Amino acid sequence: MSKLLLVEDDPDQLEIRTLILEQAGHEVYGAASHTHALALAKEHQPSLVVMDLRLPRTADGIALITALRALSPIPRIVVLSGWTADLANAPDVDAVLAKPVHTPELIHLIARLSACLLFFLLPLTAATINLKEPAEVLAEISAPVSDWETQPKIAALLLNGQPKLQLPLVAPRQTIFLGRLPAGRHEVTLAGATIQLSTTADPLHLHTPVLFERKNAIGKFTDVPLLTYAEWLRENGQKVLQYSVIFSNEDGGTSTRFLMARWGRTTDIEFVYKVYFRPDRSKEKAIIQGRGHKDLVFTGPFEDSHPLLMPVTDNNMVAGEGPSAVRYQPAATLVELQSASRESVMDQAPFTWQAMTKELIREGKLRPFGTERGEDISDPRNYLYLEFAVKNQLSRVAAMVKLRNEPKWRMSHLGVPGAAIERDGWVRTTIELPPGTTARDVAEIGIQCLAADRAKQLGRCEIPSLGKAFFLRPDMLPAESFFTSGAHAPIQLGVGEAWSWTLGSK
Repeated sequence: MSKLLLVEDDPDQLEIRTLILEQAGHEVYGAASHTHALALAKEHQPSLVVMDLRLPRTADGIALITALRALSPIPRIVVLSGWTADLANAPDVDAVLAKPVHTPELIHLIARLSACLLFFLLPLTAATINLKEPAEVLAEISAPVSDWETQPKIAALLLNGQPKLQLPLVAPRQTIFLGRLPAGRHEVTLAGATIQLSTTADPLHLHTPVLFERKNAIGKFTDVPLLTYAEWLRENGQKVLQYSVIFSNEDGGTSTRFLMARWGRTTDIEFVYKVYFRPDRSKEKAIIQGRGHKDLVFTGPFEDSHPLLMPVTDNNMVAGEGPSAVRYQPAATLVELQSASRESVMDQAPFTWQAMTKELIREGKLRPFGTERGEDISDPRNYLYLEFAVKNQLSRVAAMVKLRNEPKWRMSHLGVPGAAIERDGWVRTTIELPPGTTARDVAEIGIQCLAADRAKQLGRCEIPSLGKAFFLRPDMLPAESFFTSGAHAPIQLGVGEAWSWTLGSK
């Protein structure tokens, strides 16, 4: 691996080129000014410098070249400039590439100058597609997975030699959309990947949102959009296509331990965009979930039929603001959630559980079992995950678990009324248990009916069905469910009552 100093005063270009060169196998140090670049060069002694010439003035770039040539050892220097005539009176450099730079050309040049063998272990693999007419194109990508706990990586995908979008390396197989491409031959390139290209005319894909990374999250590998899913719904008889995104974390809004109690996960799952269709299948209007969880009419910007969205709050409400340096385009997965919680989408894409857990570890949000430390939780593998359907009437519910050889019950809401579940439908919650607890240790599972917030009279809870109960395995993936409520009729509980199911010993 070679040490590389990248100097660029455009922050978006600096971020994108850093991602590309890191994916090619280099250790990259980025600087936005000539003074910062010189300080990094003295500290890290890079073998190669890739730099813009105007920083922001040509004189700044020439001064940096002169200072770099005075260092020992002397790094090799590649200059990127839209004004190569500016180099007429400049000190000698090893190579000059005129902007706009063709990315494969830059990577091959760097590999040649730095003799970086690692690059050839992760070659830039390419796939091509020839379109007879303009078409929406999907790319199914198999790529090496990075360790989201210790060395998270985001790869840059190139379209026809230029950066198009970024791909978080969290799953062995992902599908992204490239958008509507013109007729002709197109080449898609990504280091170390296998790529399959196809076309689609499905409205599901035509309206999937482009997601720019939230600006205060860039470079932190947090709140990354792991997956986009869509549902066909009806509102007042009108067909609606609703898109939701599973983000790897929630940096703001609900606390980590309340996320586990009320939602059964610490990922952030947000509806971001929905399209209303006329009877002739044309789009009538579009809605986004904006700041403060407000539904707002969205009129743009669009790229063809794809809305350009960016999270603008730490709990991932979106707006048509941006762009930022990092652009994601996960292809939407169609789901049906009439008989399951939205968290069940994570079960269908189990890598999301791994990314969730590893990000919690990396961000230091896990405390030892049985202790209290602010809003932190213990290891997600210490929790029982429970899914059930509920109808609340001036009420809210919490789950309970009793272990064998223990006289006490453990509860999902931790004794905090606001951590109980007040919404209707299919829900998830978790209950913290001692490390190493397995399904065999669970003696009873129960549901407790509690009073709704500020309710002036006592209500009722109905539990139509219990969906599943499971633990995360040591590899952080969900284990199979070990319990359902079976043939029980819907359970009716008054506030202050509870119901439990006894599990047989195995």
